[in-house]
Amino acid sequence: MNGLDRILEEIARDASAAAEQKLSEARASAERTVSRAREDAKAVEADAAQRAELEFKRIVSRAHSTGDISKKSALLREKQRIIEGVIHDAHVKLVGLDDKAYFEFMTRLLERYATGERGMLLLSKRDRARVTPAFVSAAEAKGLTVSDETREMDGGFILSYGSIEENCSIDALLESERDRLHDVVKGCLFGQG
Repeated sequence: MNGLDRILEEIARDASAAAEQKLSEARASAERTVSRAREDAKAVEADAAQRAELEFKRIVSRAHSTGDISKKSALLREKQRIIEGVIHDAHVKLVGLDDKAYFEFMTRLLERYATGERGMLLLSKRDRARVTPAFVSAAEAKGLTVSDETREMDGGFILSYGSIEENCSIDALLESERDRLHDVVKGCLFGQG
């Protein structure tokens, strides 16, 4: 082997060693990159899982809140329906009282609402036809004349003092006391007031 061949062989060996070293460094760098990528992927996966868990809990919490609100709303509607039913039943019961009991109730209304001024007392057709002498006397004692004129109403009466009228029909009285009646019935039925 001559000197040139040896130089060429040495250059080839050095080049091969340098290539091996570069290849080894490249493999090590690739391993580090892959390892970092795996660690980053695990961190991203853990973060995504944590965010998904938080989002899931938020959605479940919101669903529970919405469910609770819907439940409370349905319960309130049902309570309102029951209360309205009780008030309606009270109205029906008042209107359906026998003549004696009904006009005793009407006399109590007179005591509460009649002012003592002279005026007229107007009844429904049904009440005008069944009015008791005791009620007529009670009205007269308050300065009121039971009119032959009638009004459209279920029960109760209208007090007329000239151009001023006070609606004491059962519908009007129940309506004017609706909020208070709601509270009373609610307290009786549901222990709330």
